[in-house]
Parts: sequence; C-alpha cells; structure tokens
Amino acid sequence: MTTTRIHRFLGDDEYSFDLAPQVVPLEKRLDLGIGEIAQRVVSGRFHHRDLIEIIRFALIGAGTSPEGAKNLIEIFVDGAPVSPVHALANEILSATWDGAEPEPEHQHEPA
Repeated sequence: MTTTRIHRFLGDDEYSFDLAPQVVPLEKRLDLGIGEIAQRVVSGRFHHRDLIEIIRFALIGAGTSPEGAKNLIEIFVDGAPVSPVHALANEILSATWDGAEPEPEHQHEPA
C-alpha cells in the first residue's frame, strides 16, 4: 500500500512531510490548482514562495504545528540554496501525486 507521507532531512534532523491533507489550503494560499503548482515546480518555472509553501504545508500535513512549520521554514528554507529546497518540494509533490512506499516511522516528533 502506498502513502503520501515521506521522511526527509531538513536542516538539523529528519522530518515527516505529507502534503495530501493540505492540498486545498495550499491551492488557496497560492491561488493555483495543484496541477498548475506541480507543473511550475517540475518545469523549473516556480516562484520561491511556491517551494516555501509546499514544504510548510507538507510539514503541517504530517503533524507539525503551524508555528513549528513556520519556524522550520524561517531557519532552514528562507535564505538557503534553492536547489536542495527545490528537490525537497519535488519529492513532496511526487509523493502527493503518485504515492510513496511506506517508510519506517522515525523518532522525531513534529515541532
């Protein structure tokens, strides 16, 4: 069975990301449909804000508090090199779109 939750390293530890429960709020925030959001990111024609919001909403969707997600973005995404942030956003979108194989749960608790 596939899942939309992935676990990836961000800044100082591994965190869980799951955008699926937050697709509608993401669409409202960016004023774009998920298909257009994904198309922009995959094609490289994205705004940096797209990446930030994908990661932030995916953290929230996986159980991180909105405040915790905002803090992680401020510390580890804002001002970071774009390439690794783009890669993470792509992985989150891929899991949302196609699903991912379930991974063992990690010890890190949501912020």
